Amino acid sequence: MASEVNAANSSEVPEISREELQRRLHDSSLTIVDVLPEASYVDAHISGALSLPLEQLASRAREILPDPAAEIVVYCAKFT
Repeated sequence: MASEVNAANSSEVPEISREELQRRLHDSSLTIVDVLPEASYVDAHISGALSLPLEQLASRAREILPDPAAEIVVYCAKFT
C-alpha cells in the first residue's frame, strides 16, 4: 500500500478542477475522499464524501474504499 500512497505524489496522477468536481458531485461513478482529520470532516465536508484521514490512508484504504479501481477524488481542504 505504501507504493500506492507514494504514487499519489507522482506527477502522473491526474487532477480534477474544483469546477469539474462541482459538476460531478452526484456522479455515482466518482468516489470522493476527505483526507483531513476526522474532526474537520465532522465539522464540514462535501456531501457524500468518505472520511479517510491522511494518517490512516495506508492502513485503512482497502477497508474504506468500495472499489479501488473506481475513479477516486481526494481532497484536503475546505470545499467552497
